[in-house]
Amino acid sequence: MQATTRYLARRFAWHMLGAAIGLALVLLVYGLLNTATGGVPGWVVAATAVAAAVALGLVPGARELEVTAARALLDVDDELVVPAEPRLAHRARTAAWVMLHLLTGLVVASCLFALLPAVVLVGFEAVTGRSLSSGLAVPSGPVEVALRLAACAAVGLLAVTATWPLGVAASALAGRVLGPTPHDRLETALARARREAEHTRLARELHDGIGHALTVVSVQAAAGRRVVAANPEAAADALAAIEDTARSALAELDQLLAVLRDDAADAAPAALAPALDDVVAAHRRAGLDLGARIDLPAGLPALLSGTVQRIVTEALTNAHRHGAPGPVRLTVGLSGADDDRVLIEVVNPVRSGTRTGRRPSGGRPSGGRGLAGIRERVALFGGTAEAGPDGDRWVLRATLPWTPAPTDRKEPDA
Repeated sequence: MQATTRYLARRFAWHMLGAAIGLALVLLVYGLLNTATGGVPGWVVAATAVAAAVALGLVPGARELEVTAARALLDVDDELVVPAEPRLAHRARTAAWVMLHLLTGLVVASCLFALLPAVVLVGFEAVTGRSLSSGLAVPSGPVEVALRLAACAAVGLLAVTATWPLGVAASALAGRVLGPTPHDRLETALARARREAEHTRLARELHDGIGHALTVVSVQAAAGRRVVAANPEAAADALAAIEDTARSALAELDQLLAVLRDDAADAAPAALAPALDDVVAAHRRAGLDLGARIDLPAGLPALLSGTVQRIVTEALTNAHRHGAPGPVRLTVGLSGADDDRVLIEVVNPVRSGTRTGRRPSGGRPSGGRGLAGIRERVALFGGTAEAGPDGDRWVLRATLPWTPAPTDRKEPDA
C-alpha cells in the first residue's frame, strides 16, 4: 500500500510540475497578447502557447531537467540520454516531450481543480433539489436524481484517477522520446566495439609478453635446479637470467598498466614489445638452440614493427615450451617480388606424438591462445598465418604486407 501511494504521489508531482509551468506559460502568453492587442481569440492564445512550449523545449538545459524529473518521478527503467553535443533529433524530441509534459499536467490539474469541483456542485444540486450555479436543470424525479448522481460519481472517479493512466503512458513514452536516437545507438555500439577490441589487444599483449617471460623463467629455474650442486656457475647464470627476465616482465607490466590508465592505445604496441635481439638472446640464454636470420629495413613502421616482434616472441615461446630438443631456425625478412611483405618463419623439432598438433599425454596444459593471437595480429594487416607439422618439424609462417621505402638494411644476425 505504501509503495502504491509513493508511486502515485511521484506521478502526481510530475504532473503538477508540468501543470505549474504550463499554467504560468499560458497566463504569460495571454497577458502579453491581451496587453498588445486588447483582446485575442482563444485559438490564437492556444497556438502561441504551443509555440512557446516548443521554444521552452529548445532552451539549453531543458533536456537535463526533463531527464532528471523522469528518472526521479516516473521510475523510468529505460536508458535516458543527455548528449554532450545535442543534434537536431535530440532537440526535436526534447521539445515534443516538454509539450507532452505541460499538456498532461494541465489535463490532470483541470480534472482535479475544475472538473472535480463541478461534479461535486452538480451532485449537490441533484441531492438538494436547489439550482445553484451549474446551469443545469434540477432533476424532477428519483430516477433522474439517481442517474445524475451515478454520472457524477463516474466523472468524479475519472477526475481523481486521471493522473494514473497519464503517468503510466508518460513513463512508457519517456524511453522512446528521451532515450538514445539511432545515431546514439550506433555511436554506443562503435564505442563498445572499440573497448572490446582494446581489451582483446591488452589481453594479447599480456599473454605474449608476460607468458614469454614466465616460460623463460620456468626453463631457467628447472635448469638451475638440476645443476646447482654439480655446476654452481651454470646455476648462477640461470639465476641471473631469471632476474633479468623478471625485471623486464615487471617493466612491461608497468607499461601495460600505464596503457590502461592513460588509454594510450596507439603507442602501446611499439612500447610494449621487446626488441627482437633481446628476444633471441633471452631464448638462447634459456638453452634454446636458436639460429636467427633477421634482415629488416630500419624504417619499419612502429605498429608493424611491434606486431613482428610480438609474433616472433610468441613463436619462440611456443617452440621453447612445446618443441623437442634440437635446433630452431628463425627467419625474419622481406619477401615478395617488390619486397612488399614481411616474412616471419620459425621451424622447430616436434615432440614425439605431436605431429598432428596434439600435446603429449601428461604435458602441461595451456590456454591455446598463442596461435589465435598471432592470427589476430596478422589479420589486422591483411596478411596470412600458417602453422602446423611438416614431417618431424613444426613450421610457423606469417606474412605481413607493407609499403616499402628506400632505407638501409639491418645486417643479418647469424
